[in-house]
Amino acid sequence: MAIVKMSKFDLLAFNSDRENLLHELQKFNYVHFLDLKEDVSLEDYDLNTVEVPESIVAIDEKIAKVRNTLEILSKYRKKESAFKTMQEGLETFEFTELEERALQIEYDTICNEILTLNRNIDELGQGIVKSNADISELSPWIKLDTPIKDLESFKQVELILGTIPRKLGQKVEDDLVTTEHTYYEVLSEDKENLYVLVMTSKDENVLSNEILRNCSFSNVKIDIEGEPALEIAKIEDNIKSLKEKISENEIKLENLTEELPDLQIVYEYLMNRKLRITSSENFLATDTINVIEGYIPTDMSEEFTEIVKKTLNNDCYIELKEAEKDDEEAPILLKNSKFARAFESLTGMYALPKYNEVDPTPFLAPFYSFFFGMMVADVGYGLMLLVCTFLVLKVFNLTETQKDTIRFFYYHSIFTILWGLIYGSFFSFSIPTGILDTGIQYNEILIIAIIFGIIHIYFALGINAYMSIRDGKPLDALFDVGFWYMALTGGILLLVSSVATLPANLAAISKYVMIIGMVGIVLTGGRQSSSIGGRLVSGLYSLYGISSYVGDFVSYSRLMALGLSGGFIASAINDMVGMLFDTGIIGIIFGIVVFVVGQLFNLFLSLLSAYVHSIRLTYVEFFGKFYEGGGTAFKTLRNKAKYISIK
Repeated sequence: MAIVKMSKFDLLAFNSDRENLLHELQKFNYVHFLDLKEDVSLEDYDLNTVEVPESIVAIDEKIAKVRNTLEILSKYRKKESAFKTMQEGLETFEFTELEERALQIEYDTICNEILTLNRNIDELGQGIVKSNADISELSPWIKLDTPIKDLESFKQVELILGTIPRKLGQKVEDDLVTTEHTYYEVLSEDKENLYVLVMTSKDENVLSNEILRNCSFSNVKIDIEGEPALEIAKIEDNIKSLKEKISENEIKLENLTEELPDLQIVYEYLMNRKLRITSSENFLATDTINVIEGYIPTDMSEEFTEIVKKTLNNDCYIELKEAEKDDEEAPILLKNSKFARAFESLTGMYALPKYNEVDPTPFLAPFYSFFFGMMVADVGYGLMLLVCTFLVLKVFNLTETQKDTIRFFYYHSIFTILWGLIYGSFFSFSIPTGILDTGIQYNEILIIAIIFGIIHIYFALGINAYMSIRDGKPLDALFDVGFWYMALTGGILLLVSSVATLPANLAAISKYVMIIGMVGIVLTGGRQSSSIGGRLVSGLYSLYGISSYVGDFVSYSRLMALGLSGGFIASAINDMVGMLFDTGIIGIIFGIVVFVVGQLFNLFLSLLSAYVHSIRLTYVEFFGKFYEGGGTAFKTLRNKAKYISIK
C-alpha cells in the first residue's frame, strides 16, 4: 500500500532494432520513457531526435478509416438495453491475442464496402434533396395544364411567367386593364409573392412589360418541357425509387453490423501500434544508435532486462539503478489494497504524490468513508446503497475502473448503516438502536464531530512527523509537529477545563504544555531564516497559524449539520406522507408516490453533499498538514482501450 518503487534504466540499442524492441516492450507494458529532447545534460553530445517514420501517416489514415466505419455501423446497430449491455460488459483480450486477432481480419475490404454503401446513401439522399427542391420550384405552376414547350412556341403571343409581391397584385390588375390584348392570371400564391401568367401580343408586349416592371415583376424560367403536374409526378416516382435504394443499402449496412466486434479489435490494435511508433519521439540517436531512458517498477527489473537482452540478442548496453528518493523525474504508480484502490480517484483529482512523499490514499480512505457515513447517517439509505452496489458488482461485467467506482460507494454504505444505527434512523423513522438522539442532542453531536476533526488533523500531523523521521530529520518532526501537538492539546484541555470539571493538576499541566509548545513554535518556526530577527518574526507568524487550526476544527461541524439536515428533510417527507394517508385510499396512493420520490430525492442530495464535503475535509484540513503532491503519472506503453478490455 504505497508508491511503487521505480528503477531508472539507460539503454543503448541499434536503430535497426528499434521497432522490434518497442513491439516487445509494449507486450511488457510497464515502461515509462523519458523525453530526452528536454534533457539539457545531453545537449553537448552529437545526438539527433528520432524522426517518426512515414508509416505513421499510413497508420493515421487506417485509424481514421476504421473510426469512420465504426461510427457509420454504430448508427445501424440494434440498440440493446443498458442492463444487458452492462451485464455482458466489454470483451477481454490478452494483449498478444489482440494483435493476433487483428492481423487475421481483412478489415480493409470490410471498411471499403461499408464506406461505399454509406457514400451511396449520401448520394441518393442528395438526389432526394435536389428532387424535393425541383418539386418546390414547380409546385407554384401546377395549374398550368399545357406543356411548357407548347406555351413557348407561340409566334404572335409572348408568354411571361414570374412573381409579383402580393401587396402589388391589385395594382398590376388595375394597370393591365388599360391594355387590349394582354391576359393576366394568378396561378398560386404564398406569404410574399403571387405566381402569375401573362400573355400579351407582340404589338403590346412593350407596354405590358413596362407595367410589370413597375410592379417589381421577376421573370421565372421553368426548365421543363411537359406539364408541371406530370413532371412533379415523375419526380415523386424518382424519389420513391431513390428511397427504395437507400433502404436496400441500409439493410446491407444493418447486416454488416456483425463486423463491429472485429473492427473494434482492429481499431484498438492500430491505436496501440501508433502509440508504439510515436514513443520513439522520446529517444535521441546517432546514425546507428538509439539513446533511451526511462523508468520501470523495480520489482519488474529482471523481467525487463531479460526481455531487452533477448529481443536485441545482447547487442545493447543496459544499466538499471533504483531511483533516488528525491528523484523528481520518477513517475508515480500507486499500488493499494482493494479497499484503498477505490479511493485512488480522490488522490488523482487533487494531485499524485511526489516520489519522496507517501501515498495518502490508504490514510484518507477510512476517514473519508467514516465522515461520509456520518453525513448521510440512515439505515434505510445505507441499505439501499449497499444492496444496489452489491448487485451491480455481482450481476454486471464491469471494468476494473468501474468496479472501483462502485466499491467506493459500497464501502460508504457500511458506514452509513453504522451511523444510522447510532442515530436510530430508518428513513428518518426512529428505531430502538439509537445511541444519540438527533432531535435533542445537538450539542453532544457537535462535540463528537469536532473530536473526530481533531483526531483527523492530529493523524495528518502524525504522517508529517513520520515523513520527517523517515528522512532522517527527527528534529523537524519535533519542531513542526511535536510543538504543535503540545500547543493544540494544551489549549484544548485548557479550554475544556473552563467549561467542565477536570483534575486540577491536569488543567495546570495543560497550561504549561501549551506555553512550551507555543514558545517552541516561535523559536523554531523560522529556523530557515539567516538572521535572529527574521527567525523571531517568522516564528511569530508560524504561531499565528494557530488561528487556522481553530477554523479547521470548526469545519468539522458540517459532519453534524449535514447529518441532521438530511434527517430533518426525510422527517418532513414522512409527515407529509402521514397527512396524505389520513385522507383515504387516494391519499394512500399519493402518499406512497410522495414517499418514494421524496426519499430518493433526499438520498441523492445527501449522497451528493456527503461526497463533496468529505472531499473538502480531505483536501483542505487533512492534506494541508502533510501533503503537497505534484507527481507525474506513470505512462504505460499501451493505449487506453475504448471498445474492449485488455489484460
